[in-house]
Amino acid sequence: MNQKFHQTVLPFFRLLLFRGTPIEVNGSIPTIVVLAILLVLLVWLGLPSGDSISPDRDVASDVRMVFLAIPILAYAIATLMILTVLNIRRFNDRFPKTISACLGLLLLFQVGAFTLRVVLNSLPTTFEFISGILGWVLIFWLVGALGYVFAHSFSLKLYQGVLAALVISLISAFLSSILTGMVLPGEVGTLIELQGLSIENSSPD
Repeated sequence: MNQKFHQTVLPFFRLLLFRGTPIEVNGSIPTIVVLAILLVLLVWLGLPSGDSISPDRDVASDVRMVFLAIPILAYAIATLMILTVLNIRRFNDRFPKTISACLGLLLLFQVGAFTLRVVLNSLPTTFEFISGILGWVLIFWLVGALGYVFAHSFSLKLYQGVLAALVISLISAFLSSILTGMVLPGEVGTLIELQGLSIENSSPD
């Protein structure tokens, strides 16, 4: 059991360190399903608490729903884009291991971001700038690692794989925001109103 766990998890850490290839990853359907469930669970755990959003429970619930829907839709759109590229390149057989590698990297990123948030919340507010810097470092590292995976899966050079990761990430984030507005118009409206009130309260009289 322990050996099987290491064989499943270790390839994701190797990809995170720009070593190995997606071929080493377990691309079975059960593994993909487990990774997807764990990823959604970590996104949910990383949502801001209701009290930190608004004392109104309905408002807080609407905002949390939006914050949950956007990344999930982004992951789904990115998956379709990856499948499309692999079909165009005629590498359909690489899809299971490619999507498993991407899910594993996203899961590690979420674990790192969640851990960073917990640690920094225990520090004085003067260290908030460190959170921003480390957050951007994690994002660039993730994009680089995903680019490394795409370079192997799409048979591209590394810089082309990184560009593919950037394009897929930006397009999926943009489309997920639009789709969230279409699927959850009321909740998005609540978020916009809350942001408007926040700007008004923070602006000088």
